[in-house]
Amino acid sequence: MAEKIGFFDKVRIFFGEVRTEMGKVVWPTQEQVKTYTTIVLVAAAILSTVIGVWDVAVTRVVSFLLSFGT
Repeated sequence: MAEKIGFFDKVRIFFGEVRTEMGKVVWPTQEQVKTYTTIVLVAAAILSTVIGVWDVAVTRVVSFLLSFGT
């Protein structure tokens, strides 16, 4: 019959496996991080501008349509 593993043994094994896996990670260079950050910021700015324009347009259309009811 298999021996039960205690809680602290499980925690020790877990962190040992985490350490092993973190050693396999290929970290990006500083230049890659700068590039990816710039891409994300530009994409977020473009997307927020598009959403803002759509919001203003829809608000004006809805206000125009509701003005017929008064």
